[in-house]
Amino acid sequence: MHILLVHPPCRTATIIPLGLGYIASALRENGHKVSLMDLNFENKSFSAIEKDLARLEYDIIGIGGLSTTYNFVKDFSNLAKKIKPKVKIIAGNMVSTASPELLLQNSQVDICVINEGEETLKELVYRIKNFPDIEGVKGIVFKKNEQIIVTNPRERIKNLDKLPLPAWDLFSMEYYVNEPILNEYGRKSISVSTARGCPFQCIYCSRPFGSLVYKRSVENIIAEIKTLIKRYKIKFVAFSDNLFVMDKNWVREFCDALLREKIKIGWTASARLNLVDMPLLRKMKKAGCEALGYGFESGSQKILDNMKKGINVAQAERAVALTRKAGISVDGSFMIGMIGETKETVNESVDFIKRTGLTLHRFFYTTPYPKTALYEMARKMNRIPDDEDKYVGSLGEMYNTPLVNLTDMTDEELKSLKEKAERKIRENFSLRTRMEILHEDLRRISANIKKRIKTKGILATLSWSLGKISQRLKIKERIRH
Repeated sequence: MHILLVHPPCRTATIIPLGLGYIASALRENGHKVSLMDLNFENKSFSAIEKDLARLEYDIIGIGGLSTTYNFVKDFSNLAKKIKPKVKIIAGNMVSTASPELLLQNSQVDICVINEGEETLKELVYRIKNFPDIEGVKGIVFKKNEQIIVTNPRERIKNLDKLPLPAWDLFSMEYYVNEPILNEYGRKSISVSTARGCPFQCIYCSRPFGSLVYKRSVENIIAEIKTLIKRYKIKFVAFSDNLFVMDKNWVREFCDALLREKIKIGWTASARLNLVDMPLLRKMKKAGCEALGYGFESGSQKILDNMKKGINVAQAERAVALTRKAGISVDGSFMIGMIGETKETVNESVDFIKRTGLTLHRFFYTTPYPKTALYEMARKMNRIPDDEDKYVGSLGEMYNTPLVNLTDMTDEELKSLKEKAERKIRENFSLRTRMEILHEDLRRISANIKKRIKTKGILATLSWSLGKISQRLKIKERIRH
């Protein structure tokens, strides 16, 4: 069969969607023809998408993305079904896993794949082609005679090595490997996945692969990196896993393999604050690690406990100091608006950032996502809007506004507190740091400008760029402060 995979527009415009790459390879392995509509790269209007859908040949559409793509998936499925009513539309990734019933009730999506999609989709496509009934397929939710059917969960893929490498050839690789977003030096770079699953219980995280962690073998990942270097001249890798540094023995083996094979690449990964030590960090540095991202989220012990982070502030300070001492730069994230957040707890976060010399300059609003413990807590607090479809559709706006206020403050007070906290953080930044922040923002705008010129034209792109610079990034204010 011919499957058309669709990559919706999303915030991380220059990061290759590995999930779709793995799905495409799995389908090809079963003899299916796969093509890709990369709307994140192409940035097409809906009228252009409509023409493409009418022109192209395909039997099934597969579309997936984060929960923030919910509205787009709805609109796209409605358009696609209007053009070719008999074509099955299958949704995957978190937009499907987190809200399958909601998506099926409010769109023309026919089937939602839950969690990992490679094995499920192979079986599902086979059943669609050969049998009238798909109820025996594990790991799906679908519509049948206006009813929603939920099948039994599918077992996790334990041996990730058996998965074929992502179908990179479907993507505009010149775009994805040449955009200087993953690292500050503009080297050819790409994302690589090494594991699935997370054993920790942070209440704001959906943990799409569950609590059990399955990792690819060191040999399998080394082989992928060698292929990427040979085929695309990659010089830098961003490991996309939520928690790359968890099994210290595995990390040591990986670093030893890079050194033994004399693979000269830079790389970045994520780590947990209470799992790093100096011997490990030094080995990682020697093997090419240049930056580690930590989920700080707060500098207040009260808020960390409310999040069930399982770490303390002292561990966070120690991790920052050790990482820097090893010669590795530190990145990370903070949020504002968790249950129990007050002016005092926000000030504790600001003090932590200043005390550790972090150059993080913005907070994210705490946002309850479907299928998280925080979402259920917010529901019990009567903070989730009655119109759940509208709320999930608004998740793409969470970077700019508090969608659900979990605190005892008003929305205006929370917004003001966030702005003041970000201003305080920038007060002690050196001129060099301020310019680096400006450079980072300009690089991100530049990446989108290149993409938009191809599809929107120079004048439309110029207008968009000026709006981005003046309205969202507030560059003049950053330089002044």
